[in-house]
Parts: sequence; C-alpha cells; structure tokens
Amino acid sequence: MAASKENADDLKFNIGESVNGFKLVKKIDEGGFGQVFKVTKDNETFYAMKLESSFQEGGSAIKLEINVLNGLPRDSVFPGFVAAGRKPRYHYLVLELLGDNLKTLKSKSPNPDVWTDGTWSRVGIQCFYAIKKMHESGFVHRDIKPNNFAIGINTSSELRSRRIFLFDFGLARRFIHKIPGGSKKNSKSAPKKTSGPAKLKSSPSRSKVKKAPSRMAQVNTNTKASPQVQAPAVASGPKKLVAPKARLAKESRECASISREELPEEEEYAFRLPRPHTDFRGTPQYASPNAHLLKELGRHDDIWSLMYMIAEFFNELPWSNNEEIPTEEMKDQSTILRLFHDDKNPDRLTSAMRHQLEEIDKNLKEMNYYSFPNYELVYKFLKDSMDKAKVVWDTPFDWELGPQSPIDATTKSKNLKKKNFEWENPRDFFGQNRWGKLKVPILSPCVSKKPPNALKQKLGKNQKSDFTRGQMSREDSAADTEDDKKAQSTQKSLKKETSVIDNNKKMPASIHKSLKEEVTAKDKNASAMKSVMKEPDVVESKKSNKAPK
Repeated sequence: MAASKENADDLKFNIGESVNGFKLVKKIDEGGFGQVFKVTKDNETFYAMKLESSFQEGGSAIKLEINVLNGLPRDSVFPGFVAAGRKPRYHYLVLELLGDNLKTLKSKSPNPDVWTDGTWSRVGIQCFYAIKKMHESGFVHRDIKPNNFAIGINTSSELRSRRIFLFDFGLARRFIHKIPGGSKKNSKSAPKKTSGPAKLKSSPSRSKVKKAPSRMAQVNTNTKASPQVQAPAVASGPKKLVAPKARLAKESRECASISREELPEEEEYAFRLPRPHTDFRGTPQYASPNAHLLKELGRHDDIWSLMYMIAEFFNELPWSNNEEIPTEEMKDQSTILRLFHDDKNPDRLTSAMRHQLEEIDKNLKEMNYYSFPNYELVYKFLKDSMDKAKVVWDTPFDWELGPQSPIDATTKSKNLKKKNFEWENPRDFFGQNRWGKLKVPILSPCVSKKPPNALKQKLGKNQKSDFTRGQMSREDSAADTEDDKKAQSTQKSLKKETSVIDNNKKMPASIHKSLKEEVTAKDKNASAMKSVMKEPDVVESKKSNKAPK
C-alpha cells in the first residue's frame, strides 16, 4: 500500500510533454483527484486533459466520469467527450475545453460580491436546466457548486460564451439501473443511441408497438418460452429459416426505427436501493442537510445545493464566515426564504416570489431519495425573478460589463450564430418525469439519522470532503455494482427468516425474542456490507466531434 501511494505521488508531467498524442500547454488545476492540463494536437484546437495515477487507492475516478459521460446527452450542456484511456502509470480523459467557471466570472464582475437579479436569475435557469437533464439520464451530481459550472469558448461559427456547462462528475452516482435480464439479451446487437439503450424485441412491427399491449403481455415478451417472441407476426406460408447473424441484424434495423418514446421504460429500469449510510459527498458550503446527515443523496439534494449556490449570488450565505456554529446547524436554522432576504433592499422580491421560496423549502424538506422534485416551482421562481429584473436572454451578464469581459471586439464583429436553447422556452420540460412509472421498492435500507463522529472534523467552507476519496469506485460507481444485488438478496432472505419466526405460534416467547434480535443484528451487519469491485481496464476511445478552437 505504501508503495502504491508513493507511485501515485511521484506522477508528474511537464509543460511541453506529449501524452498520448496531446501536447501539454498549460496546467489548469491540480488536487486530490489528479491534474488537469490544457492540451493540443495542432496548436490550433485546444482541449482539457485530466490525468490521475493508476495507483490511486480504491480505484479510478476518471472511470466513473467516463461512465457518466456515456450516459449523458451529446451536444447539450455537458462538455464534449474527445478521448480516454488507461496506461500503466496513469488514466487520462480528454474533454472539450471550457472557459471560466462561475466563481471566477463572479470575481470579474463589477460587483464581485453579488450579482444583479437579472444575472443570477438567468444563470440559475441554465444551471437548473443542466441538473434536470442529468436527472433525466438517471444520475445525481452530488457536488453542485459554482466551480463546477463554466461557460463555453466561442468557435469560428458558434457563440458558446453565453452557454453554461455542468462538469466534474467524479462524485456522481446513478439513482436508477437497468433490470438484469429485461432487454439485456439482445442489447449487444442494438445500435448504440445517445438517448439510452433501446429495448429489443423479436421482429416487432411499428404498428404492434403503438398498440401498447397489456402489462402481462409486455412481461411475457421477455420470457424465452413466450409464443409472442417465437411466432411470426403474420402467418403467411411456411416459416422461412433465417441465419442467426442475419436475424440479429434484421432485429437491430427494426429496433433502430422505433423511437425511444414508444418503448415502455418501466420494463427496463428500476430505482437503485439507497444505502443505510454513506460517507460525506459534496462541498460543505453548498451540500444539502441530508449530505451532512450522511444520507443517500437524491435528486432533491442537487436542487438544495443549487438554491444555496443561487442564494450566494443574491447575498452572502450566513455560514460563509462563521466558525463558531457548525455549518450543518446553521443550515437547519436557515430557511431558503431567509437566505434570499436583503436588509438593504427588502423589496427585491415580490410577495409571490417569497411565497414560492417558502414552498420550495417545504417541498425539499418533505422529499426522500425516491421523490420527484417540483422542478416547475423552482423554475417559476427563477423566471419571475428574471421578468422582474426586466431583462431578456440577450441582455449582457454582469461579467460581460466588467473590464475583463470575455466578449472582445473580435467576437462582436463576427456576429456569431446563436442557437435557440430549450431553457429559454422550456414549455413543459420541467414538468416531465421520465422515471415517474418506476415502482418505489417496498424494502429499502433505513437512513442514518445522526452523523458519526467522523463528520465533526473541520473542513474549509469550499473544500470538497475527501474522507474516503479513493473508495469512490467501490461505493459510488456510476455503473451498476454488486452491492445492489447483494443488498436485495440479503433483504429477501431476512424478510423470509422474519416471516418464519413470526408465523411459528408454538415457539416460546423467550426463544422468539432471541431469534428476532439475532435477525435484527444480521440486518444491521448486512446493511454495513460493502462489495469490492474489481477495476477493469479503461478502453481507449475517441469521438469524431470537434472541440472548439
């Protein structure tokens, strides 16, 4: 173990050095996660390369990021994927190069302490949109903060400097997973889609899918002995034998012609069970109260962190410069409405907007891991704030008015093409619940009510907690891990054992009590069980999409 740590610490790269065909131009960042460099291949197009040691204790965080990026929509509000791979000494990940993050942009604004209402409201809508897109893909980010949002860099043909991207998925985790055996049998022959894996059926016709067969009929299509799978759609003449490869290719073509919306997602996915307790994940300044309680984080916790982040753009957070009272206690005492109170200008918010903040606070406190947050309510508050400020989407942001504005004369003279983005006119986007048909598991581990002593150690307000940073690949793998299967199996076994004890009426009371205590102890031990995931090699891959110059 000591040797591994020594090798990890000795991993150094020099500016000008070539790494997998990319020339290191400038070091952007460095920390416990590794190093980030600005790189290029031709001195014209630049990218961001993240490097980490292959001897990282617990596994690779880059591998987790690759898993998340593979599940997110392309050409959206996430950095474009360029290349990734594994070498004997290090892992690497190359992404689209982004501009300044929100924390840096705030420092470059005329008032570096707070933003005007017209700026924080529009920034909030874009960040909120990115979070919702990530949730639709089945992930929670778990580290929402200004440092993890950045504007893009303009290309020769597109204006990207007014577009906010969400990045850094090293702490992200799936809250849903694919059901084993559902559509997995033929998934290898299906073409890969950016919107998610499609469910394969044997020679389905388009009209047959649109008829939406009954629930029982849908379940039967996944059974090998089902006559619906083996029988041809139309019985016309003798059955024609088809070679296995040709049949799979035909199924792939037919499956590709079926849109994602026509396939019943509840047949393919299920909620991941929350763990009974977790290590702290996030940044103390913006982490939700549930993170301080070491609970499994859900979608509402990302929104909670976003509200803290936006409130800091509006006014200073009460716990920013407070060292006497623990941050988690101050969060418990501070409602969302209180965070948006301005003593100098109490009329910045209307009575309707204050009521919206009260409802948001109430909604977040009532939610659990499985709950679908009220995205529409949060969007309504941000949009009303934007309308009250009398700004439109083309109005300059605060940082564009400062002396260090990223919009220069060259950019203005080019008249770069601006896209019409969905967050500018979202319609019913924030009301859609892609995972609304998933069943909430009856059996799920209870959550911790009190944080252990390990949480009481002092952390900087903006410091990312790294209690067991190296164990992320075992605990927080974005891909489905064995811990879910073991947890479900253990729960079923314990439930059956409890049922047998309760149904035995002839059993003496003393023995009955003793056996019940033994099963309870087993349940606690099973909840604390962690599986060790063997880390596979990261397959090097490259994408054809170009990064901005």
